[in-house]
Amino acid sequence: MELSPNPKTLRIWYVAESYPPDYGGGGVIFLRDVCRTIASRGHEVRVLCVEGRDSQDYDIRTEFDGPIRVDRINLPYFVREDPEGWRLGFFEWRKHERRIASMLDEMIDQWTPDIINYNTTRPFGEEGLIRMGRRGIPTVALLHEAWMICGRLFLLRSPTSEPCSGPGIARCLQCMYSNYDGRVSSTVKLPWRIMKLGIKPAYRLWRRRKARRALSGAIAYSQFNAQKHEGHVPGIVRHVPLGINLDDRPPGTAIRPRSPLRFGFIAGFQPTKGVTHLLDAARSLKGEGLKFEVHIWGPGQEQGRKEIESRGLGDCVFLDGMYSIEDIFKVYSQIDVAVMATLVCEPFGRVIQEAAAVGCPSIAPSVGGITEQIRSGVDGLLYRFRDANDLETQMRRVLTEPSLLPQLIANLPEIKDTRVRAVAVEDFYFDVLKGRRAREQDVSNLSLKAITTYSPSSE
Repeated sequence: MELSPNPKTLRIWYVAESYPPDYGGGGVIFLRDVCRTIASRGHEVRVLCVEGRDSQDYDIRTEFDGPIRVDRINLPYFVREDPEGWRLGFFEWRKHERRIASMLDEMIDQWTPDIINYNTTRPFGEEGLIRMGRRGIPTVALLHEAWMICGRLFLLRSPTSEPCSGPGIARCLQCMYSNYDGRVSSTVKLPWRIMKLGIKPAYRLWRRRKARRALSGAIAYSQFNAQKHEGHVPGIVRHVPLGINLDDRPPGTAIRPRSPLRFGFIAGFQPTKGVTHLLDAARSLKGEGLKFEVHIWGPGQEQGRKEIESRGLGDCVFLDGMYSIEDIFKVYSQIDVAVMATLVCEPFGRVIQEAAAVGCPSIAPSVGGITEQIRSGVDGLLYRFRDANDLETQMRRVLTEPSLLPQLIANLPEIKDTRVRAVAVEDFYFDVLKGRRAREQDVSNLSLKAITTYSPSSE
């Protein structure tokens, strides 16, 4: 796919948790595709991210992804144990933040970008973003999570596990000091948790609010995420839907359904991805005598083996290991229906687009940006959020209604190439810079007008 370069070039700095991802990570996959496309259009692109090497903490290792310079700060504690730094004491956390901010200052002194695209406060903390604002460099956020307005990232309220309507001081404090354990238990334990956790959660919420003010705008993958951030993030909040890099997509599509029909789950046994809901549904469907297979890719395979054996599913649920990003279409080509069982408010739902790109419909919860990807009963199926019984119902429909799956496949939408979306991101950068220059000119004109119209009073 060829895209003509932009005649006006920028220096763009991307600050991210990782680049590229070792596995999964839809937001970081999109970031990688954006960086490569932006660089191919003539812009000078750099990336700052973290890694966990057995070396000196805070060492920087530099390598290149084609023309893109990638600087990796060595932070093994955060990579391996505590990405958000929540287990660090208050003073150790502040020490870490100051160290990162100092490093960012030094790097900006050596290479000053025209615009910074900030992707997460994890594990750099809020100080880095605040420092960008002090330096006066236009900074925008890439909202692959609700990290700018939610201390728990996914707009899922604690202690009730209900979707959150957005930030509020009392609501956010209750969320950060509770532990998803229900209303009564959480209320009883709240004084103890405040004493145990100290001021750090409240401090981090205050700092994140301050960090938001340093932004000049934000890009959200879904209308849901854009609407949640409007009014909380300064400047333009633009909806730019994710795309999929279609270069490795096979020329044809698999013949579906197979016999037995294959469900696929690619998030492994990560706690927030809800695979146990899928396994519980599979146990019930097997008990009804229905024939099917479930194939699971992703982390936690050893733990998964125990979960499968405990449910007596060894003859119909199979562990397929990890996969590389380059093999993603091969994975979806092996299944008939993709299942998302996420337990959080997903901002978009990239799995749905990846699967659809090779003719595979999805079953997913009706929450967050997922509802923008699926027209339930038309090109996929939605079930009630966190309701394993309703997930089972939708899986049963696919197995017992012969005409349903062909209908869903026939109605799948055309998937856009991610590089087309990356051009929309480029347009966003120019709009932000244009708006900033206009505001600076307005301020300059007002100052000049004040000077020229000033008349000192007679003495």
